Amino acid sequence: MTARDAADDAQPDGAQPDGARPDDDPTTRPLAAGAAASAVQWNSIAVAGRQLFLVASSIVLARVLGPETYGVISAATIYVTFTTLLLDQGLASALIQRPALSRWAAGAVASANVVSGVLLAVATWFAAPWVADFFSVDELVPVLRWLGLGLVVKSVAIAPRAMQARTLTFRSIAVADVAGAAVGAVAGVVAAMLGAGPAAIVFQVVALDLVVAAVLVRAERGPVPNLHVRELRDLLGFGVRVMATNGIAYFSRNADNILVGRVLGVVALSYYGMAYRVLVIPVQMIGQTVSRVMFPVFSRLADRRDLLGDNLLKAMEMLAVVTLPLMGLLAAASHEVVTVVLGTEWLPAAPLLTVLAVAGARETVVYVSGPLMKATGRVRLLVRYELLATAVQVGGIVLGLRWGVLGVAVGYTVAGFLLTPVLLVIQRRLAGVSARQQAAAVLPSLHGAVWGVVAYLLVTLTDLGPLATLLLGSAAYVAATAAVLAAVHRAATVRALRRLATVLPGRRRRGPGTTA
Repeated sequence: MTARDAADDAQPDGAQPDGARPDDDPTTRPLAAGAAASAVQWNSIAVAGRQLFLVASSIVLARVLGPETYGVISAATIYVTFTTLLLDQGLASALIQRPALSRWAAGAVASANVVSGVLLAVATWFAAPWVADFFSVDELVPVLRWLGLGLVVKSVAIAPRAMQARTLTFRSIAVADVAGAAVGAVAGVVAAMLGAGPAAIVFQVVALDLVVAAVLVRAERGPVPNLHVRELRDLLGFGVRVMATNGIAYFSRNADNILVGRVLGVVALSYYGMAYRVLVIPVQMIGQTVSRVMFPVFSRLADRRDLLGDNLLKAMEMLAVVTLPLMGLLAAASHEVVTVVLGTEWLPAAPLLTVLAVAGARETVVYVSGPLMKATGRVRLLVRYELLATAVQVGGIVLGLRWGVLGVAVGYTVAGFLLTPVLLVIQRRLAGVSARQQAAAVLPSLHGAVWGVVAYLLVTLTDLGPLATLLLGSAAYVAATAAVLAAVHRAATVRALRRLATVLPGRRRRGPGTTA
């Protein structure tokens, strides 16, 4: 978990903006029954659909462009992520967090976002040569300049997205994200096949942002930009805190990519970035989905440590039963997965995939610690932990640089495991569950995954070829893992799967105090 999540639910200060009229603000009215369940369902669809198209397009672009050209895209992505962080100044989160808003607040934020987009576009135009020099890649200049102009389009969608999220209207957000990702994927892949080279990312990102902005503005019917600058004064205090915590998260998440690109070059960055997606996918698709459900549950149980601890352990069981077997398979099958999916020229990414799959498994299982700290009002503790995590992870990355890109992956992963005891202690203090109880929630899935890895590695001894080994090895992995879970850990596995079913789309969840 990262400080980015801490920003979403930082503690309100209790004040209301000038001119706020709760009775006139429809976003303050009670939500209809089932609104939260519907929000979870549509949020799951949005995350899964968006990631599906983005991952698929990344694979196609990687095969078409090759590691060297794809490395330019990886470097551009680092810069674009940074400028996106600066685009909003946390004002969107302030719109969502405020208990009441005046009629002008959303429009004022929309104006500020567009102005920020224009200023960042101009800044990017002049900064592009410096960024290209930093990564020693001349091809970055035109790519960054066009992506910078696209920030204006991206800025248009920020305020309407926030207002839709404020009322838990995630259906329009899901439609926008999935449709935008689909259109962007097609645009990027077609551009690459027509010879656009690294500029293919420009077509993908701009097409995605255009669709998202069009859908969200239409769904929200605005908001119409205005010049009520006073509205921003009341939102900026909270927004600046959000942006600060997001900045910590950005540095923590991108320090390895920045250092790899700067020290080892964009080809190494392309290998590392492709493998790093394996870490991000389970965190976003599994960890975020479960944590967004568990946050309100933890919040309602903040004064009931017995129920809080019980739900924490069950959340860890849910995450472990999905993530550990999946990531164990990817770690064991990395050579075959890279060969079959990306091609032999990407084989240097295989050992990185193995190491970062382990890191992704650990990070997803402990992802509930962030919602737990926020739900119990310990946001400052969360920020302090994130600062510690950033220092430890950057230290591991810097030490690993002397052994190349694989050393960076190992350093990042080892740093994560060094931080795990800290999270176990925090969770014990807040939820009253011992480290032994937390380990017991994870060990059944880990036990099954280990035997699955053994089964897969036995298949690799047959030398059947990459595709046959991947198919037969995956079957052996699933059979061995399922056999161990069914024979040795049946009760824990059934409990975890039943609990998981309650947070999946289309299922009605019971009260937070009810155990599965």
